[in-house]
Amino acid sequence: MKPALLAVGALLLSLNAYTVASDQQQAMPKLSERLQNLFAQTKPVCFGRYVMDVPVETELLWGFQEVPSKIIVHLNEASKMMAYAQSQRDKEAKRSKTAEISYFGVGPVPNSFEVISYQDHIAKKYGGVSAYTFIALEPHLFEWTGKKLIAPLIKGLRVRNLDEIPKDSGICIDHGFIADNTGNFQEIIDAGLYLPSYPDVSFSVSSNKEASITDGNELTLLQKIAKQKGFLNFDYPKLSTLREGKRQVYIWQGEESLARRKDGSHDFAWESTDRRQNTLYPTLDAKLFSKVAANRVGAAQQASLSDAEMLALWDKLLGSLRFRVDAPPTQTSSLSSVSPRSHSTGLQR
Repeated sequence: MKPALLAVGALLLSLNAYTVASDQQQAMPKLSERLQNLFAQTKPVCFGRYVMDVPVETELLWGFQEVPSKIIVHLNEASKMMAYAQSQRDKEAKRSKTAEISYFGVGPVPNSFEVISYQDHIAKKYGGVSAYTFIALEPHLFEWTGKKLIAPLIKGLRVRNLDEIPKDSGICIDHGFIADNTGNFQEIIDAGLYLPSYPDVSFSVSSNKEASITDGNELTLLQKIAKQKGFLNFDYPKLSTLREGKRQVYIWQGEESLARRKDGSHDFAWESTDRRQNTLYPTLDAKLFSKVAANRVGAAQQASLSDAEMLALWDKLLGSLRFRVDAPPTQTSSLSSVSPRSHSTGLQR
């Protein structure tokens, strides 16, 4: 059975007291023979405004998609657009005794339909409108939820084969592509990688262009780990830190913490530290876990890859993360910060 995109809460990673200057580097771990075989043939995969180079066998798993409102893709359901719209209208009408359907009609582009409503008289008084737009693009049906003005984006929506890597500016979504060279809208994209040869390994990337940077969200990865360790004290999990420190990925400065849990599972994390919150510098984070089963870390009998192999896989995958197009709003050619990828060294405990 194809796994879902792994969703994991706060990571309990150990803070290594050994700190390393960002200019101290060591060679990336070499791929073992079986990982060399895995990467003998690769392919690009795109999600959001990003692309990565992954083994040919890799399956891309889609998580949350919000541009700037939530997008749901109903595969091979284009012919059922009116049925979905009517079902949504019925749901909205039943929300309360004072629920009101303010619009039920054609949408902003051909082959689209909209349902706009207020869940009650209070929502109407304060402008709390709910909106659902259904766009039939053979063979799929795209459902765009939310009250934000999305007409310009809907006009740029088209179907995309999953192996297609568009060359124009825009956002890759599940079986679709949204043309956009402005970067004016909120963009939240979650995607994961599934390797059939190593089913217990889970790699994921999350990007949020306008994530909150207050109420604790301003802390970096290592600062959050230190705070958690201080709070839990002796209850903090016993972990072995494989590597930890500053790490630049593409143009993004960040921090990584790579650990092995007591049960043998691997718990790797990287987060960007830039807080500019724009299209070039969104909040980005990546995670890699091993010994995963039923979407739970540690549930598998054993980790299929050794420490050295997990480090090499992490560097290989994370090191390939980049913008798909070097053009506005993701133009990096003029940025001096685009340099050979580097990573920190660490101390094995």
